[in-house]
Amino acid sequence: MAHLIKLEDYISRYQFDLNRYPSQYTRMKKERWYYLKSEWEQLQYDTLGINEKKINEFMVEESKSFFKRLRKWTKGNRQESEEPLDVGENRLVKMTLEQVREEFLKELFQSQLRWASSSLLEESILDPQYKRDKWLKFFAQQIPDNYFLLYKPVFFIKKAPIELDIILISPTEIYCITILDGQEHSVFEASSDRFWTEFIDETRKKKISPLVSLSRMSGVLKPILQEADLVYPLRKIVLSPTSIIDNKMQGTNVEFIDKRTFSTWTDKLKKHPSPIKNQQLKITSLLLNYCHTYTRESEDEESSE
Repeated sequence: MAHLIKLEDYISRYQFDLNRYPSQYTRMKKERWYYLKSEWEQLQYDTLGINEKKINEFMVEESKSFFKRLRKWTKGNRQESEEPLDVGENRLVKMTLEQVREEFLKELFQSQLRWASSSLLEESILDPQYKRDKWLKFFAQQIPDNYFLLYKPVFFIKKAPIELDIILISPTEIYCITILDGQEHSVFEASSDRFWTEFIDETRKKKISPLVSLSRMSGVLKPILQEADLVYPLRKIVLSPTSIIDNKMQGTNVEFIDKRTFSTWTDKLKKHPSPIKNQQLKITSLLLNYCHTYTRESEDEESSE
């Protein structure tokens, strides 16, 4: 699960200590899954009547240890308490391991949202739409934790806020991604014009070219890297997993990922072999410094101007 380090202009704990929180979150995630999976496995044995007394005793101790670890983790990272994953034994024993994993991912996604909208001392009021955002869930849950995710971040450039789309920072490159949502089986005609055409059966619809957004993103990121004298490959991606993109442009440095190549592209991201690198951390920290964060202090400053 990718590290959701910046969500819109919400306060994020990653901004305060990027070296600490990625490893801490990865460790917490592994521990929580280990103890939940162990509890499920022991309950399965229990239903088979295998050494019921010993298993129950083991389950009690394991459950105590599991929740003790969760309480210790939440106490060390938040002032207020957070509810641990509460599936319930009666429900847990009836679930398959895949269903348990789905519950685990849902709970972890809520943790990701909390980490990306709070610090130890302050918490942003999260827009409920992000709990249902399918693309935020996709990148946060399906992409591994050697990636850093900035989702719709607001950069502050020359005293002006600039809203971007999706930035995914891997150990070796930066992906600038814009989503081209189309109807199922529709075809987009890609051109260098400001508007693209979406063909749906025998009808057509105009949509603003995703190249506009990608151009804005690269126009923000490239000067930041150049000013810091840092070299890091920048890849521009148009993502349209339900449609086909008929690319009629020549010599463009934009990658078009549609329904024909979406699975292959996703698998390639998942199989990136490199762990988090120092250069990746350095680049990410630099970009976070340019991200706008809406706080009570910034509200006071705006009202006083």
